[in-house]
Parts: sequence; structure tokens; C-alpha cells
Amino acid sequence: MITERQKQLLKTILTTYIKDAQPVASGFLANKLKATISSATIRNEMVALEREGLIEQPHTSAGRIPTEKAYQFYVEEILDFSKVKIFLNIKNIDSVENIKILAKQIAELTDEAVVVAFAKNDFYYTGISNLFSKPEFADRKMLISMSQVIDHLDKVMEDLFEDSDKVEIMIGHNNPFGTKCSAVLGSFNFQKEKRLIAVIGTLRLDYEKAYSLINEVIDNIK
Repeated sequence: MITERQKQLLKTILTTYIKDAQPVASGFLANKLKATISSATIRNEMVALEREGLIEQPHTSAGRIPTEKAYQFYVEEILDFSKVKIFLNIKNIDSVENIKILAKQIAELTDEAVVVAFAKNDFYYTGISNLFSKPEFADRKMLISMSQVIDHLDKVMEDLFEDSDKVEIMIGHNNPFGTKCSAVLGSFNFQKEKRLIAVIGTLRLDYEKAYSLINEVIDNIK
């Protein structure tokens, strides 16, 4: 268990890294939080967070980045999804083509990839270029790994189609789309049949926005 001060510090590291994709240095945090926490305290608390497995130091930087465990903590203990509501213009969704247009709209709003499954072996995806434009995919191994997932997306969606009945946030090793990625997945009914929709991004996914948009689809398409 971490203290409230460590929680505040971790939240600042997470929000900064999600936005900038750059390791967060103690000097940056000291400047940002100077009114509430001293520089020495920040350094000590970062050591404690590292010991808890919530942040780590990349080999090429003096700063720290959140770990998969930190993102899980962020979703479960820090974010308040009830406070974020994004409305979509969902009217006259009466065909598969309309849902594909909606998926493109969500990909644009999130700057991530979106996958829709109309049945176990019938799916559509858009926004893959959004995903591959993230700095994380400069790593060739990560690019190849995600490409392999896309090559076998039919099997991934078939497995998810069997299991998913609610909105789920899947992070890292709990995410079938890739261990260095996150996804927000939900099921909805359209023309009396179960369908799935997922927003897929890196671990730096804007979880609140993706969650709100998936819920908007579920609440408004029947």
C-alpha cells in the first residue's frame, strides 16, 4: 500500500508520461509540485515507488516511467470514470456501414486503433496507423509483435467474443492484443445480435476517454 503523497506523485508521473511519452525526472516533479512537496522528499518517494514496482528507470534516461503495475493501479485506484462523459453523434445507426463510420470517428477522437466484431469471424478495424505512429513502435520488436497480433486478429476476436459481456480494461499481460498495449473492450447488441468494440492503444492509452466512448456506444446502440 502506498501513501496519499506517493499516490499524488505517481498520478503526476502517469499523467505526464501518458501525455509526453518521455521519462519523468525528479527535477521536473520538484518544479511542478514545489508548492506542496520538497525536492528531497520527491527523490525519497520516487525511490519508494520504484521499490514498490510502480516506476522504473529506462536504460537511456535519468528519468522514470510507469510500469504495467502502475497503469493497473491508475485504472483501479486513481481514475474516476464517472466524471468523464464524451457524447457521440449516434443517430440512425441501422447498418453495418454506419457502425464502421462510428468506429472511424472513435479512432479519430482517441487517436488509437478501433476493432469491431460483428460475429466471431466477421470483424472490421480502423486507425492502425494511429497506433503505429506512437513512439513506442519505433522499437522494431514491438512493431513486429503487434503486426503478428493483427495477422491473427480473427482468433483474438473469436476468443474475446466468447468471453466478453461487460466493459473491460485490459492492460499489458492481461491484454490479448499485446503485452505492451492496453485495450478497452465492450459488448453491445445490434439488430438483436451481440457485437464487440475495442479501443486499442499503447499502455499510455487515454483510459478515461476510451472507457467513456465505449460506454457511449453500449448505451446508445440497440
